[in-house]
Amino acid sequence: MMFRFPLHIPRRHLKWSINYEIVNRQKGQLVWLQLRTLGVSRHGLGNDFEDSNDFHRDDDTSIYSHNPNFMNDKNKITKMDEDNEKERERQRFREELEQRTGRGWSDPWEITDEACSTVIDLEDMIDWKPEFASKFSLDRLKVLDGGVPTLKQLCELKLPPPPPPRPNSDKRTYKAYRKKLFHEYILSKVKAIAEPQIDGIKMLNSWEEKQDAVDELFESVEFQLKEVEEILGRQMKFGALVEKAIEDYLKNIQQREEEQFNDDITTHNNNNKPMDEDNDKTHEQFENKEYNEDEVLPIFMDLFDKKDIRKEAVCPVVPKILHPLKPPHTLNRNGAGRMVEEWELAADEETKRILIRESTQKIAHIIENNLSPRIFLDGDSGCGKTAALCSIVASARTSGHIVLFAPDGDRLRKHGFYVVPNPKNPDLYDIPLLSKEMCENLLESHEHDLVGFVASNTTREKFLDKRLKRRMIRENKDELSLVGLLKLGAQDEKYSSMSYSVVVETLINQEEKPFLIVLDEFNCYYDYGHYFHMDYDEECKKPIPLDQISFFKPLLGSMNLLPKKDQDDCEKETTKIKCGGIVVAISERRAVARKFTDNLLESAREEEGASDDMHIVTIPRYSSLEVEHILSNFDVIGIGRLRFDKGDTVLDEQEVSYLKMISGSNGQQLLDSCIV
Repeated sequence: MMFRFPLHIPRRHLKWSINYEIVNRQKGQLVWLQLRTLGVSRHGLGNDFEDSNDFHRDDDTSIYSHNPNFMNDKNKITKMDEDNEKERERQRFREELEQRTGRGWSDPWEITDEACSTVIDLEDMIDWKPEFASKFSLDRLKVLDGGVPTLKQLCELKLPPPPPPRPNSDKRTYKAYRKKLFHEYILSKVKAIAEPQIDGIKMLNSWEEKQDAVDELFESVEFQLKEVEEILGRQMKFGALVEKAIEDYLKNIQQREEEQFNDDITTHNNNNKPMDEDNDKTHEQFENKEYNEDEVLPIFMDLFDKKDIRKEAVCPVVPKILHPLKPPHTLNRNGAGRMVEEWELAADEETKRILIRESTQKIAHIIENNLSPRIFLDGDSGCGKTAALCSIVASARTSGHIVLFAPDGDRLRKHGFYVVPNPKNPDLYDIPLLSKEMCENLLESHEHDLVGFVASNTTREKFLDKRLKRRMIRENKDELSLVGLLKLGAQDEKYSSMSYSVVVETLINQEEKPFLIVLDEFNCYYDYGHYFHMDYDEECKKPIPLDQISFFKPLLGSMNLLPKKDQDDCEKETTKIKCGGIVVAISERRAVARKFTDNLLESAREEEGASDDMHIVTIPRYSSLEVEHILSNFDVIGIGRLRFDKGDTVLDEQEVSYLKMISGSNGQQLLDSCIV
């Protein structure tokens, strides 16, 4: 290729550079050497120009004039380079997509005509058998022996840790978690850099030399780590983080040396002991051996009891130990939670399993080790709050507790049908049908546990009118037993509210057996009211507050939570459970205004800081390990598309990752993902 440049321009006024360019073509490569001028002074032509090819010789005038086609050619070449680069990038993406497999990549994208024309009914499907469960899931699944554990046994289980907090969770918790991660990461890097130098420092004789070596270690480690970690090294407090990590590393070394020294002394002293004592110590060390978190697997409890299989059962899907829990589609879709839906969809009707989680164990530990605790459960929708409550109800009843379980707060606050004034207290109102229902529930679950309980004279005078006292004395002679009151309240609506109030008041103030109140959908009680009466408001525009209704008053008073906006306006009457406690959980799927739930949660947090008996337990989403074991449980009991795949889903790592992704490790969404 010829290079042309104006000869009449002195070379000292030109700046030259050699530029190598390679242009890729579809059929080979074109390589040329381009001579480019970087600038020219105002001499001769008097204008700067970019390239010598920008000029050509005019034979007629012998004057160098501008070539108008040069820039067009250069723009074409530049655009061609960009198009070729984009085409290569698209080709790389195509090759990468072709290599991907699994859900969304290898699935067929269209339904064939044969599949559309095929008509398969439920009767045409084969019957499920336990043999369809994969050996992988059967070996991995861990179910607690002995059925439902007691609260004490629940506290002693070895369970995997909960998942780490997420950025959208509590900011303080996530900030502390991130800080801990940074510290652990820097500590591992510090250990890798400082470990080769520690032996040399130990070999030094004088204390001054060791101190100087340690000071030099601090400076060198920070300098080396800053060179390796470019992004982390730009943090404002990077030096303080490295210094803290080095201090912890040196303290760990010193602690290990002290423990080793003490072990050597103990071993030397035990050489003269008899063999039996040494064997006893070895056996004791084996029994007290700490467990490794990596080896701990999730555990399920099975609530199934063969005694529950009877023809007259109203809800055979729900175990009797969880009475009055009902499926979500019953009672005009007012059932609590969706945990029962898993049992309905399972092919194996003789399994009622609930995953035992670290948060459930924490609740059991609070109940066992605190006097009259108040426990508030918080968490996202579908994360397992209802399952945690059911686990506590089953374990508490197995432990001998009397449990008042109200799983459907949204129904109770709306569907009481009618309200009447209380005959003893003009400021209270009764809901006879709900009181009658609760009397039936307590009889169904705890009739034998309530034998021997008698209402005191003070409680009688507070709640019973003369008609009921005369009838009870006539039927039960001189004693007003709680069982007799419950039977009377379950039979006659006229006495149901009084009977319910006497029974609950007696159980709250007794100290013979623990009394536990468990309420789900607790935030529904603080939403707009649905009960009206002319004695409260002549125009029936203002709803009756639930704390002025005899059915809700002892329940809300035991929790003693008032939304922040009402704390300064009124004083709430509190009720202290002498033996037992109360556990409540909010609901995120009910139509409750967000402001009520937020105010209630804020009030609970303030109460937790001001009182020792208030505890807030956050139910997190499932961890990755828990999701894998839940899928194995679905495979074993036959749920959704895992019913007949014989382990294809749980053995496919990509499929499991896909289910984790679309469900977000949320229990409710995970169940939906396995059904669809």
